[in-house]
Amino acid sequence: MANYPQPANSEPSKQTATSTNQFRFAAFLSLLRYDLGILNRSVVIRFWFLLTLIGASTAVLVSRNYIDPTSFFMSWALALYAGLGSFVTLVISVSAISAERPFLGVTIISRGIAPTPYVLAKLTSRCLYILGMFLLVVTPTMFLVQAQGLNNDMVTSGVLLSLLYWSLLLTVLVLLGITASVLFNNTLFGLVVLGSFWYIGLVTLTLTYAGGLTPQGVLGNLPLLLQGHSKPIEIYAILLIGIIPTLTLPIIAVRLFNSRDL
Repeated sequence: MANYPQPANSEPSKQTATSTNQFRFAAFLSLLRYDLGILNRSVVIRFWFLLTLIGASTAVLVSRNYIDPTSFFMSWALALYAGLGSFVTLVISVSAISAERPFLGVTIISRGIAPTPYVLAKLTSRCLYILGMFLLVVTPTMFLVQAQGLNNDMVTSGVLLSLLYWSLLLTVLVLLGITASVLFNNTLFGLVVLGSFWYIGLVTLTLTYAGGLTPQGVLGNLPLLLQGHSKPIEIYAILLIGIIPTLTLPIIAVRLFNSRDL
C-alpha cells in the first residue's frame, strides 16, 4: 500500500503567529507608556496647557460680564485655539519620529522593536494627549459659558458638535504631522512644509466663509454652529472629510515607515 504524505500540522504555525501578535501588542503598550511619559514631561506641553487654562478662565469671565452673545465669545475662543493650538500640535507631532531618527535604527535592531508597533504607539499617544488636553479644558469651559453667560444663545447640540469638529481637526493634524515626521528627516523642515500648507488652508477656509472683515464676519458660520443651526448635509460633509484621513493616514504612515531605510 502506497504511503501518501500526511498533511503538515498547522498548530505550531498558529501558536507562533499568536505569540508574535502578543509580543507586538506588548511592545505597542510599552512604547505607548514610554511616549506618554515623554509628553507628560514636555515643557512645551505644560506651557501650552497653562495658556489654555488662562484663556478658558478669561472666556468664562468675559461671558459673565459682557452682554455680547456667548456664541460670539466661544467662536473666537475656538478660532484662536485652531490658530495657536495648531502650531503646538504641529510641533508635537512632526517631532515625534524625526527627532529620534539619529538613533532609531540602532534601537529597533538592538531591542527587537518592530517598526509597526512603534509608529502605531506614536500615533496613539500623540492623538490621546492632544485631544485629552483640548477636551479637558475646552469642554467644561463651553458648558460654563453656556450656563453663566449674560446673553447665552448656545445650545447643547451645537456645543457637542463643535467639540466633535475640533477633535477631528486636531486628530487629522496629528496624523498629518506624524506622517510628515516619517517623510522628512529634518524636524524643522517638516514643520515649515506642513505648517505652510496647513495655515494657508485655514486662511483660505476663513476667507471663503467670512461675511466681511469684521469681528463677526471673520467667524463665518461658527456662531451658527454653536447655536445649533447647522444643516445636516454640512454636518455629514465635514464628518466625512475628517473621518477619511483619520482612517487612511495611519496606514500610510506605517507603510512609509516600513519602507524607509533606518
